[in-house]
Amino acid sequence: MTVKEYLNLFSNNGLVKVQVKFKDHDDSVATQTMNPIEINELISSSGKEFITQMTFDDWLFEIYKYEIDPIKNIITIRAKKSSSNG
Repeated sequence: MTVKEYLNLFSNNGLVKVQVKFKDHDDSVATQTMNPIEINELISSSGKEFITQMTFDDWLFEIYKYEIDPIKNIITIRAKKSSSNG
């Protein structure tokens, strides 16, 4: 399975804001924008499930929740540090 890098996922064009919130971690990454069709980037290559791991500046994190707010046009990715990071 190929792990996707957050900064390479979205076009940064569009009206939907993508933000990341880290559990037990104060770091932050750039907020991006996307078009709604780009939600496909959050789906596994098999097309059967959402991705549950992602890298942020080459650091591996586990994705434990996606939140979609259709009124505010915001997707929030909730991530926690992977035990693989040591």
